[in-house]
Amino acid sequence: MAVSSPSTLLLFLLLVFSPSSALLSHSGVSPEVKTLLTIKSFLEDPQGVLNWDVSSMNPCTWTFVTCSPELFVIGLEAPGQNLSGRLSPSIGNLTNLESLLLQTNNITGPIPAEIGKLAKVMKLNLSRNHLYGEIPSSVPHLGRLQYLDLSYNNLSGPVPRFFAGTLNFLAA
Repeated sequence: MAVSSPSTLLLFLLLVFSPSSALLSHSGVSPEVKTLLTIKSFLEDPQGVLNWDVSSMNPCTWTFVTCSPELFVIGLEAPGQNLSGRLSPSIGNLTNLESLLLQTNNITGPIPAEIGKLAKVMKLNLSRNHLYGEIPSSVPHLGRLQYLDLSYNNLSGPVPRFFAGTLNFLAA
């Protein structure tokens, strides 16, 4: 790109590095929208409850999605919606998530290790699904966790030792 003047260069730099461009990827879609659409693509939704209007590109208007005043996705709550399929590892990209409630569905597969990237999550309920495998060792990274329910799944292995000391603040 040829720059004809210092003011043109300044305008180019402002456009490239402006805060609004940081929220959008090169395709004009926010990373949170891409993540939610990836999560949806891993799930089967026979009742069509995840009728997210992709044309709006504003996940704050989508059902089962809650946003902060700053428009970050802080909640994904779709309990008892007959969802099946798998929980996408991309869930870890929702780094502002405070509440993940997907209990009483038919979700299968292992709990993705990427769940440990949800450092702000306070409520995590994946109970009453068909999840299997061990509880990921990344769970201790959930430093703000106040409520955790993984019951009524097909999880195997011993209860990890970190529950005894690291997560002793959880509500029973």
